[in-house]
Amino acid sequence: MTGENLFIVHLALGGCLKAPPVRFGATADTGGHIAYVLDAAFAQARLSSVAKISIVTRLFDDKQLGAEHALPSEPAGPKITIDRVPTARRAYLEKEALAADLPAFTEAFCSHLARLPRLPDIIHAHFADAAAIALAARARFDIPVVFTPHSLGIDKRVQHSVCSVLEERIGGERHAIAMADAIIVSTRDEADHQIHAYGIADAASRIHCLPPGVPHRERPRSSSLLIARLAECLHDPHKPIVLAIARPVAKKNLAALVRAFTATPGLAETANLVILAGQRGGSRSSTEEREVLLELDCLCTDWGLYGRVALPPRHESGDVVALYQRAAQGGVFVNPALHEPFGLTLIEAAAAGVPVVATRNGGPGEIVETIGHGILVDPLDDAAIGSACLRIVSDASLHDRLSRAALRNIGAYDWSNYARRSVSLYAMLGRAYRAAAA
Repeated sequence: MTGENLFIVHLALGGCLKAPPVRFGATADTGGHIAYVLDAAFAQARLSSVAKISIVTRLFDDKQLGAEHALPSEPAGPKITIDRVPTARRAYLEKEALAADLPAFTEAFCSHLARLPRLPDIIHAHFADAAAIALAARARFDIPVVFTPHSLGIDKRVQHSVCSVLEERIGGERHAIAMADAIIVSTRDEADHQIHAYGIADAASRIHCLPPGVPHRERPRSSSLLIARLAECLHDPHKPIVLAIARPVAKKNLAALVRAFTATPGLAETANLVILAGQRGGSRSSTEEREVLLELDCLCTDWGLYGRVALPPRHESGDVVALYQRAAQGGVFVNPALHEPFGLTLIEAAAAGVPVVATRNGGPGEIVETIGHGILVDPLDDAAIGSACLRIVSDASLHDRLSRAALRNIGAYDWSNYARRSVSLYAMLGRAYRAAAA
């Protein structure tokens, strides 16, 4: 490896990873990490020192989710391919079932590498399952491994009773943290608190804090069908919106936002609430997702909120951009998660000039401090969530100040910077490996 001709492999197993546009929310695992992997790869591919990027994921055959997932290779952009590795199990696998297939995938991945005309210079593993596979490949081929955790199971100990599945996940993450050549995280909170909690003595020396950029979204059509549907289902569609975009899982705490919206005097009279919670109506929803969506429906029905609250069942990527644009018109974006490792939606909101109300737990504190576009709240305090939303939507001067800060400071989150720093790290690791082998 010369440092000027890098071959990079990103390894990510879960979800429906394909060339854009991605149908986020199509399954429980098709979320923000896929946006991160794709955006990182596209930014890295623009560097002259990068020759090729292969995004490696599982091959599965499921026409409902898309025929492209059964293609062994899919062009994704200049220098970039999505390469899918098969095992004997050809069905789409959720997290628990995927864990059982990891030994077979590990062998298949190593066989895939052995067939390549050139071995990659780096394997960047996303989540601990991919890290375990990458570490097995390192043992066989001497390829350095970079690990990005995205979210960590140890944070869920606060939210859930301890169970064997969670403990196994935490054990896998501890192994990845202990063994990876480098760890890339998005915030200092991840480095100083989340990873520190795993008790790996030398982890701090291998952690690199590289903030990502704004996720790429398909631009909306001249008129978004979702925005048009909202105009039909809301009693007063001209009011500003309180917007939340999150997977319908318990840790995202969406029910607290509904409670806050209805319990805060003046908020429902001033604004409408729009919650975009995944893609509904398919057969891929988990039990947890169905339970969360049922709770939201029951709250809205029992309290007579429909007409002031909208829960769109389905959406396209362009609709998300249109909703941010709509929220910029006097509204606010809310992330009330019990804990948020980073908070990509908060920088998406900032890029559109939308003020935010965000959980104080995890990465959002650093984002809001850096950009200065919102208010942090205790996610367990419904009154605090509602009060912060009302402050922003009812005070035009405050809204304008926060919106201007968002647009002025969003440059702190830039994929070009991420690409330069990550590729420099890859090259440094390669030089260290070559020196050790000499």
